[in-house]
Amino acid sequence: MLVLAFACAAPAPDKVGALVSLPPLPSPTPITPLLATTPGFHGGEVGLIFAPIALVANGGVAPYTWTVGTGALPSGLVLGGDGTISGTPTGGGAYKFTIVVADAAGSTAQVAGAIDIADRLFAGLIPACARYCNVELGCADACGPFGGQSGGVAPYTYSLAGGTLPAGTSLNGLALKGIFKGLTGYLRFTVQVADALGATATVAPTFWMYDHISLAGGTCTGRSKCAVTLPYAGGTPGPLPTVAVTGWAGANCGAVAPQPCPQPSFSASYQPGQVTIVLVYAANYPATFGDLTIRMVDNSLCAAATYCAADATVKVVG
Repeated sequence: MLVLAFACAAPAPDKVGALVSLPPLPSPTPITPLLATTPGFHGGEVGLIFAPIALVANGGVAPYTWTVGTGALPSGLVLGGDGTISGTPTGGGAYKFTIVVADAAGSTAQVAGAIDIADRLFAGLIPACARYCNVELGCADACGPFGGQSGGVAPYTYSLAGGTLPAGTSLNGLALKGIFKGLTGYLRFTVQVADALGATATVAPTFWMYDHISLAGGTCTGRSKCAVTLPYAGGTPGPLPTVAVTGWAGANCGAVAPQPCPQPSFSASYQPGQVTIVLVYAANYPATFGDLTIRMVDNSLCAAATYCAADATVKVVG
């Protein structure tokens, strides 16, 4: 049997397809250096919510990680994952530190910071006014200071938060200024002090007003020396007042020609409500005449170096 085999060839293509060109690969995007910035650091106060500080990272490769490098944040403040410092300070002091930001590529940047935390604002009565502030009517600024303060952030403001100030006075910080007027007796008022960060503290003194000290004059009679007891009244409770000579106007002691009598020597003894004055005349002047001016000072006021006083005249008739 005869078998015929045929091979069929594929027809030639009419045309050849063109080669396809791929676009060029893009150039790598340059990465800017990692940088940490802050709007600035500010202070705070113990017990007050701290105004947050938001640090910012730029450049590098996100995401970013924030940590405290050297030093430490004030106690009570924390550094959040977004670079924000916030919290409520629990201890005062000056704190220095560095904040470090790291990016996903391992780069780091840092910023140095410092935060001062003030102690909490406090106001209290001075020891002399711990129970009462004793003052005299008619005295200017005597025992005017009634309180002291510590901590907080300046500037401070003071305001009357309750009660009434003594007549004739006005508020001057934690003190009163002016001349105490009105009636004897006591009153209580409250003063509030506020600082620049909004912290407040109050102090409430009680003022006792007493009659102004007064001293009666008198006549001292005697040969070679004389003694006179003068009553006094008013003043504040406490140490006895004291008397000193403030002036002498001698009358004529000249037998032939006018000559003023010399000033006698002076001494005084004290009892509640009265003072006894003894005058000893100068030698050779057994008969002495003149007017001795004296001043009584109330030593019991709580304001240092500020005292109330009363003047009187003793007529010397030898």
